[in-house]
Amino acid sequence: MERSLHCLQNQQCQSAEKQPSITWRERIYRWYQLRRERDSLRHLSDDMLKDIGISRDDVQRELRRPFWDDHGWRR
Repeated sequence: MERSLHCLQNQQCQSAEKQPSITWRERIYRWYQLRRERDSLRHLSDDMLKDIGISRDDVQRELRRPFWDDHGWRR
């Protein structure tokens, strides 16, 4: 309770509590997941890609990205 009251008064403490820490296990799992997703994109036909709104060039660009390049995921 005392810690909670102190955190409410301290802005830095509030921002630190809002950002959950990411374990190495979660990070490695996410990299593996990205690899599977990018590999799945490679095997889609042009018609399937058109259905989801991306082009073959977009897929090639995505495949060239390194495995750790993950925009939009919590950091």
